[in-house]
Amino acid sequence: MRAILSFILLVMLGFIIPWQNVSAANPEWKENTHLLPQYCKDRAKGGQSPQFRKWRKTLGNVFIHMHHYCAGLFAKTKAQTTSDQSARDHWLRQLAGQMQYVSGPCKPGCVLYPELHSHWGWALVKQGQLGEAIKHYQLAIRNKTTFTRAYAELSDSYVEYNQPDEARKVLEAGLKASPKSRRLQRRLDKLQTP
Repeated sequence: MRAILSFILLVMLGFIIPWQNVSAANPEWKENTHLLPQYCKDRAKGGQSPQFRKWRKTLGNVFIHMHHYCAGLFAKTKAQTTSDQSARDHWLRQLAGQMQYVSGPCKPGCVLYPELHSHWGWALVKQGQLGEAIKHYQLAIRNKTTFTRAYAELSDSYVEYNQPDEARKVLEAGLKASPKSRRLQRRLDKLQTP
């Protein structure tokens, strides 16, 4: 039992240490920090930095878990940019797993809730799990009806799975919530073009 607990502690430290100090982060992460949101970069500066404290105040209790969220965003970027299917599958599983972990502390009042579920939905679609992905996109939309990215990605998913009528319904609902969204209007126009 003691050996198992020691192993778990070592694994947890492996996740925490790289995100506390940029110099401790792995070289690949350091080379690609420009691809991550500012709060990820600032999270890596450690708890004594003013930027860390600013984001902790802005994002609330979920900020303590941001290294998982940022690792998920990093995995999404890697999944989008690799042509190796095995590596892509690995990064998609990493993305889904990290978003699942952060969903524990990031409940519906959490500022990142719609974004988190959209990233998770995207990973599931790319893994061939449209039904599960739809649930996550719907959670994002119900939480923030004006979050156009969730509508856009959900409609793209329906198109990818050759369900244009469902894609159209999603876009129309999104435009009802955000009538000035060019992102949604462009997609709807494209669907209506023969």
